[in-house]
Amino acid sequence: MDPNFIHYLAQQSVESPVAPTAPQHQNAGFDLQSMYMPLMLLAVFGVMYFFSIRPARKEEARKKKLLSALKKGDTVITASGIIGSVHSIKPDTVVLRIGDNARLEMLRSAIQDVRVNDKTVKSDSKENEK
Repeated sequence: MDPNFIHYLAQQSVESPVAPTAPQHQNAGFDLQSMYMPLMLLAVFGVMYFFSIRPARKEEARKKKLLSALKKGDTVITASGIIGSVHSIKPDTVVLRIGDNARLEMLRSAIQDVRVNDKTVKSDSKENEK
């Protein structure tokens, strides 16, 4: 660095500073920029609601309806990928028949989806057409 520059800085710091002026009083009126922050927070919350909370609630309602309509003989798919038919239903669990003599007791919440036979879909569509 240039020694003259350091000497200049030292002189500037030694000189007495200019007396500060009185602070300017700002208007206490309505400021449009102060409204941006709450509006932005509201917009972010709205986007978060429509992209995460609302679809999760819909999925939860769909699964609750699916589990309440579960009956003996339905073919179900569990969250772990096991496919079986409902042998019996208890309040918190379901017994699935997986093979010839294989039965598996699982929590109702582990049931991911119910498989619909083609015959059931065709009969439902015929009833809707009438």
